[in-house]
Amino acid sequence: MLEPLQRRVTEALKTETAVTLSTTGPGGIQAGFFPCEAEALTLYLLVPASSDVVFNLETETAVVVTTPRWQMEGRAEMCALSQAQPDLKLVQSPRAAGCVLVVVHCQRIHFNWTEGWGYQETIDCNGR
Repeated sequence: MLEPLQRRVTEALKTETAVTLSTTGPGGIQAGFFPCEAEALTLYLLVPASSDVVFNLETETAVVVTTPRWQMEGRAEMCALSQAQPDLKLVQSPRAAGCVLVVVHCQRIHFNWTEGWGYQETIDCNGR
């Protein structure tokens, strides 16, 4: 991935503090609004352990993450809060109790037009 494109994606992810995560699987189509934090091309989300989103991620790792400015396709994995990077502020939040950490690796991101509908730009990130 070209460095200017990587910087553009990294900055877009870094500006968000909460996103909509959409999954599919045995629990059907599920979407929820969750707090997040980004590091490079990876987005970390706090998701309640009892959520149907977690149930879906146990069998299907393809996800879509949405904000008003962009939509990201990626692969997700779950990990315990104790396995998180030590500098990740998200897991130190009081909201972290009873949650799992969902790690989303960006594969493709679509940037929306500032006015109107559709995508202005799509960047392939060659994520996992």
